[in-house]
Amino acid sequence: LVATMLLSEQIVIGESDWIVRAVTAPNPFSWALIAGMSIASLVLLGTAFYAFYAAPLPEVANRALYWVIDIAAVLLGMTLMISGSDVLVMLGMVALLMGIGGAVYAQVSYRVFDIRSGMSLALKTALLVLLTALLVFGALQFITTMILNRTTITATETNLLVAVAAFVVALLYVPLRRLTSAIINPLLKGRYINPTVATRRFSQQVSKAVELDQLIRACTDTLNDVLKVRRSGLLLVNDSGGEDGRVELLLMHGGAFTESRENNRKGLLSKQSPVYNQLAAGQAPLSQFDLDFSPKFRSTPADEREFISSLNMSAFAPVIVEDVLIGILVCGAKINDAPFYPRDLELLATLANQTGVALRNARLVADLRHLNNSMARLNKELEATNKQMERLDTVKSDFVTIASHELRTPLAQVRGYTDIIDALNDQGMLDQDQTRGMVNNLRKATERMEELISAMLDVSQLDVNAMDLRFAQTTPETVIRMAIEPLTDAIKQRKLTLSARGLRGLPPIGADMQRLVQAFRNIVVNAIKFTPDGGRIEITGSIHPAETADEREQILIAITDTGVGIAKENLELIFQKFFRAYDPGLHSTGTYKFMGAGPGLGLTIARGVIEGHGGKIWAESPGHNMETCPGTTFYVLLPISPPEDARRVLPFEG
Repeated sequence: LVATMLLSEQIVIGESDWIVRAVTAPNPFSWALIAGMSIASLVLLGTAFYAFYAAPLPEVANRALYWVIDIAAVLLGMTLMISGSDVLVMLGMVALLMGIGGAVYAQVSYRVFDIRSGMSLALKTALLVLLTALLVFGALQFITTMILNRTTITATETNLLVAVAAFVVALLYVPLRRLTSAIINPLLKGRYINPTVATRRFSQQVSKAVELDQLIRACTDTLNDVLKVRRSGLLLVNDSGGEDGRVELLLMHGGAFTESRENNRKGLLSKQSPVYNQLAAGQAPLSQFDLDFSPKFRSTPADEREFISSLNMSAFAPVIVEDVLIGILVCGAKINDAPFYPRDLELLATLANQTGVALRNARLVADLRHLNNSMARLNKELEATNKQMERLDTVKSDFVTIASHELRTPLAQVRGYTDIIDALNDQGMLDQDQTRGMVNNLRKATERMEELISAMLDVSQLDVNAMDLRFAQTTPETVIRMAIEPLTDAIKQRKLTLSARGLRGLPPIGADMQRLVQAFRNIVVNAIKFTPDGGRIEITGSIHPAETADEREQILIAITDTGVGIAKENLELIFQKFFRAYDPGLHSTGTYKFMGAGPGLGLTIARGVIEGHGGKIWAESPGHNMETCPGTTFYVLLPISPPEDARRVLPFEG
């Protein structure tokens, strides 16, 4: 229009028959106006139709459909106003005013009237009017025919004829109207929901449920049936009474909320939230459309709005018991995609009230069952703990026996050789060779006592987390070599084969040399003791790659023997102090003899040292068998650089 006024010498738009002249005598400005209005109409109507088909809620689809009709009214009014006809201009003004009024109504009211129900009512009314008109027309046609066929008819006969025709029309109209309503109502609105029948059926099903899962199944199945919805579910409300003033919403598995889909999702609802006030304080139902568009719920926190929207439900009704919100019944969209009318929300609220007592009883039953299961589990744990305490008590008793034996043997040697030296000295019979031999035996006895006392002190340091480590750079090959060098004679005496491979190429590590050598020596000594004569011990080293981006490469040392093996149930217990997997009566004083045993502290110290380096140790074995000797493998995983929180004192460089 602006381009026409500025550039055209003669304005033809709006004149009489200008559209016809625009076709017969082409005018670029007329064509520009027609094309622009056509494009604008297609864009506006296309956008509204797309919003209608993409609407997540029936109420939103109803708004989009309302805009389709309102846009059509505005476009029709504009078209008529520039038609060039006075009559059409007046009609166009009326249509345009109606469209503008409808747009204002849609902006000030978030819920517009239901287009589907309005169209259904209009169609039903039109059909009933048509039916009535046909009956009246038939009656009038009958009366006219009767009057015309008779030459003379009195006023009384005419009135009687009209009365008979009216009576016949009335007799036909009432059943025909009922028949028409019975046919039209299911087609236009779907089957009518009888609140009385729905409430009675729901109460019958809910009253039968005792368990919580039974109640959820009964609620969801009955809701789906009586309300004609696609899905439904139940939310439990837990009010812990915390200072933050929020309640927890739990999605109960069953109905729409399956365990695989929801994965124990939870939501939080503030007691100051408009949603909580609507459900708990107002004890009134709520629709998802109201939550999204009603000004009343604009202050709802974003996290609450997001959680509720993620449920993909259309209506929510509170389950109230003694004025306390304990649950929420939720319903999805209807099968016929109709919106939730106020009567539907009221029916849902009534059904939710019917659920209150049953839900409270079901939760009490669930709590009792959970309490019983917890007590049974605690009883089993207590029984297992008692058995473990008895076993540990036996272990401690065995340790006292073994420790006393370990201490008495070298003490007896010390005392015996001391008495011999004293007697020979009194008699003047001591010579240099005898003195040297007895001193060597005394030294061995004191070394044995020193080893036992040192082991006990090391374990006591582990108990109070007081073992200090001094870290320095070393190589795994050096540590293993220093660990096995003192054991060479024992390995030869037992005719064992010991091999090491894969150690030379391992990178240097930060470690306490003395403690790490002690740990690996204890592991190798354990392998020597429980491997029969002629057996084999293999030590292998490798790089353990990082499994995640946060981890680093580590050193993995495996010590494998062909010994008697370890029972599955003892694979973890062997690292506890004083533990012995075998009868202490089989105890042998020999440090490296087959099935010989010490106080049961070697592996405990090894684990403490390795974990102090930030590493890990574990054992794997097919089982224990004295005949087949399935063997055992000890794995030691060490970091190349010890972690910052490793127990340490100042490094040697300091």
